[in-house]
Amino acid sequence: MKRINENPPARFPNRPIAEAQAPWWIAKIKPRMEKALAFDFVKENIEYYLPLVTKVTRRKDNNKPRKSVLPLFPGYISFCSTEKNATSIYKTGRIVSIITIKNQRHFKEELSQIFQVLESGIVLEPIQASFPVGSPVYVYAGPMKGIRGIIARIQDSNRLVLSVNGLGQACMQIDAAYIKPDIELPNPMLPTTLSLRGHVAMG
Repeated sequence: MKRINENPPARFPNRPIAEAQAPWWIAKIKPRMEKALAFDFVKENIEYYLPLVTKVTRRKDNNKPRKSVLPLFPGYISFCSTEKNATSIYKTGRIVSIITIKNQRHFKEELSQIFQVLESGIVLEPIQASFPVGSPVYVYAGPMKGIRGIIARIQDSNRLVLSVNGLGQACMQIDAAYIKPDIELPNPMLPTTLSLRGHVAMG
């Protein structure tokens, strides 16, 4: 296991997602190869974003805390490349497949939300289950101002569930006082809710 200071940068180069210099793609990766591929990308000067989170566990022998840095979306990494050069990363031997992003604008908005949250120092946790959908909302104040989502009820706590099409979902705590109805999102009862940008869970 790598030490925290031995991990690759989450974002390379260090600039906002929206300022990427080429179209985005998603690489589906062989197990436990996310960080190795990120180092490959740095070496080859390929732009990418690999959201990383710090997980604290307890050692079984002495109960001391152990910190490890893990991908927020295991098995995937987003990168930028021209269509001609995108498939060249297969030469690393770490790639299972490459996913084309058809709606680049929407993908960058979703990815930017994850980037914004992690850069703010707020804890994100990967989730496995889906949540029931409710009313569209908009975060109008606080550190997450500008993020849109859907209200859902979960375990009497306030959580914002962020999703990125093709990658997965992650959740964070959020103050329900900072949200209000959002008239720009479509009716959540329609099939299009599968591609919405988040879920706010309110207890």
